[in-house]
Amino acid sequence: MFEIYYQSKIPTIGWDFYITIAITLSLVFSFFFLKRLYEDKLKLSNIMDFRLLFSLVFLYFLTEIYSYYELFETIERIESGELVSVEGIIKELDISSSSSRSERFKVGKVSFDYNDFGTSGLFFANRAHDSKVIKEGNRVKISYLPKEDDNLIFEIKVFKPNVK
Repeated sequence: MFEIYYQSKIPTIGWDFYITIAITLSLVFSFFFLKRLYEDKLKLSNIMDFRLLFSLVFLYFLTEIYSYYELFETIERIESGELVSVEGIIKELDISSSSSRSERFKVGKVSFDYNDFGTSGLFFANRAHDSKVIKEGNRVKISYLPKEDDNLIFEIKVFKPNVK
């Protein structure tokens, strides 16, 4: 019998997404007003060129929107049934720590490689550093999302024998 050890939660669209869109659109449509305010009223043009400041702020909001786009794309892949499962014994476990903690292991022929800093918060990265389940020889069932060279862990179930 398998027991769920970790299961990702699919996030919903929050107000922060709509606020980011609104601010970005407001920036675009109020460029000339903000430029006049910045240069004429606040007299800050000698500190930093408005176009540079505007470009940096606008670039920030565009990267935020792109991160939402990637999140929506990932959620769509999960909801469309692209998750794959593998069941077997954890082998070739390799744990390394430097500026972040990385773990690497195989279940069957499938490799998993993640770290607690670079892996999206949507997927498992053993951020609690709990070694009770991710341990050489443990039998697990893992649902994951293949993405380029990575297998992003969505759910981990650990085998718990029925003891009477």
